[in-house]
Amino acid sequence: MDKNVTVLTPNGRRQVVKVSPNTTLLQILEDVCTKHNFESDEYGLTHHNKEIGLTQMFRFSGLPNNCLLEMTKLEKRRVASTVEICVQMEDGSRQQSEFAAVDDLWQVVEKLYPKEATNFEHPVVIYMRTEIIGKERISKTTLKSLGITAGRAMIRFINKKPEELKTQASVYVAPVTSQQSKEEDVNIKKSRTNSSGGSGGFAVTKDLVASLKQNAVTSKAVAQSGDTPKSEAVSEKPKPKYDWGSGSGRSMRPEDDLALREATERAEKEKLEAYMENEPAINYIGDRNALLFSLDTIHKELEEYGDSFFELTVNDLKLILRDLRKEASGSENAPLLTEKLRQLEESKSMLNKISVYKNCIIRIQFPDRHVLQAVFKPIDTVKDVMIFVRKFLINEKAKFCLFSIPPKTILPLDKTLLELNCVPTALMHFGLEDENDTSKDYLKPEFLTKLTSAEGALYAARKLRIMKPRVVTPDEQTENNVTDYQSEQPSTSTDGMRSKNS
Repeated sequence: MDKNVTVLTPNGRRQVVKVSPNTTLLQILEDVCTKHNFESDEYGLTHHNKEIGLTQMFRFSGLPNNCLLEMTKLEKRRVASTVEICVQMEDGSRQQSEFAAVDDLWQVVEKLYPKEATNFEHPVVIYMRTEIIGKERISKTTLKSLGITAGRAMIRFINKKPEELKTQASVYVAPVTSQQSKEEDVNIKKSRTNSSGGSGGFAVTKDLVASLKQNAVTSKAVAQSGDTPKSEAVSEKPKPKYDWGSGSGRSMRPEDDLALREATERAEKEKLEAYMENEPAINYIGDRNALLFSLDTIHKELEEYGDSFFELTVNDLKLILRDLRKEASGSENAPLLTEKLRQLEESKSMLNKISVYKNCIIRIQFPDRHVLQAVFKPIDTVKDVMIFVRKFLINEKAKFCLFSIPPKTILPLDKTLLELNCVPTALMHFGLEDENDTSKDYLKPEFLTKLTSAEGALYAARKLRIMKPRVVTPDEQTENNVTDYQSEQPSTSTDGMRSKNS
């Protein structure tokens, strides 16, 4: 369905342009510039003072129908650059090369696949959802008209009639052998026999609907008459012929949902108890329950699992859907908050965390793929973590920083782990401030000889996480809670006890 877009030109005139879902924004700009004698390479388009990309199609731009676009003067003239185009054939093969934005699609296809370009009777080029059918249209369509003016893009080149494109998408199907075709014919005949006879399959037909209605009317009439035979009344109810609740869809009853959650929690608890019984070897190398392990061992363990290990089950998908619905309903129904209310909510969240988690587990990853794991208090700062890490370095006087990714953000020294949202767990990265330092060894050799397995590090972390939350009475005031908790839980950093005001 065609839509309209209004473009405001620099001379104050408004131009209405009819666009289709596959029309590019660059084509809209060029049409307006042609009618009003402007250079299209010197202007761009903005929507609500926000610049929009000209290479995208209207269907993917997010612009509403009858929207108002404004032409703005560019600081630098737009220059056409070379584009890297990849052509994919129907059998999955690909070839790529560089072309100019003014080249047409037939030049691209003829250069990469000259043999197929001459042999195809019904050539079709597909880009995004745009289908260019026939050699004549392909040769008249340039890369620039499709919005491909820079970067890289991929198109598909197939040989199909236009009517076949409407019934089947461009999907490669492997050739079927004669034996497979015979087996498929036998299976189709069996399924037809089962569906017609009603013994194995289930086909919703007019006869089935009519029979169901007739049975419902008959049972209703018998119930009203009240002269049901005793043998039928005493006999057990027949089992349903089709199990409507055994499918993989979402359960219709809330008790099934509750039973599923309880079964999942019970299975997780049993799995955790069985896991905690077999304690792996753990090598602690210092205070704060510090241990060291290598990420290379994790990849070796992951390679042993098969593909079925990573496949989602029906229960997993139900739980994911439930969490997504909760998150969506919470964001939609959330009220607008002022700055003071947001600060109050953040303070409440911090108080909840500090009342539940007495410790937090911090991992520091080094560039050589070694990870140092240790336990800190939520009120410890990044400076305390750096003082702790420095004891394990070969060069204890080296200048380094701790940062988080993505994006790379250097953690401030005076911020606590609670303020940086590092509770209950967090991963920090180690980096040297001197960019010219090319040293590859960071940790002392005596610690590298006492590595713990990745499974042992995970076990130690889970063991520390299993602890009861601190009980808070309703009569306690918030300020007194924090003061009492800080006095009862001193910092274990090398600086000694932390004062209450720190």
